[in-house]
Amino acid sequence: MSLKKPVKSYLTPKEVAELLMVSTAAVRLWAESGHLKARVTAGGHRRFKLDDIKKFAIEKNIQLNTSTSDNPKILIVDDDVHFAEFLDTLLKVEIKNVEVEISLDGFDAANKLHDFTPTIMLLDLKMPGLDGFQVCQRVKENPLQNHIRVIGISGDVSESDIDKLKSLGAEACLQKPINIPALLTLLDLD
Repeated sequence: MSLKKPVKSYLTPKEVAELLMVSTAAVRLWAESGHLKARVTAGGHRRFKLDDIKKFAIEKNIQLNTSTSDNPKILIVDDDVHFAEFLDTLLKVEIKNVEVEISLDGFDAANKLHDFTPTIMLLDLKMPGLDGFQVCQRVKENPLQNHIRVIGISGDVSESDIDKLKSLGAEACLQKPINIPALLTLLDLD
């Protein structure tokens, strides 16, 4: 039996700044003045609890930075460019007003997750470098990203792979070649 790893408890000043839509200097000043509760690590770095940030935002009437678009945003992460482009076209045809981005590896996905802020990630499990399991784990451990729905897609996947992915926080894993009706039903975006 595998246990889910707990969600990351503390945010860095940069993550807080992004969430509050301010500079890291503003976060530092609020922490130094005692307005924003912070913990200091043994190395002297400030860390912030998400609950404290939410409380601070309410007190200061600051809107937290969440996805600004009502359109569904899907990030496709797959090292097979042809399959990724096929999914891109399929989603744009089948889902009204969908925004789609493609990452061809796990490292690029980390950048796109930050800049594109998807609501759903379609994630290949078997990629060189940072594989799908590692990408899913990082997303689900990040309090600013753990709301992203993760759906695995892989050509060679075992039941233990599916169980492992779900234990990391993914909601499902589909096999390639993809069952299009099953994918669209799972996405539930029409």
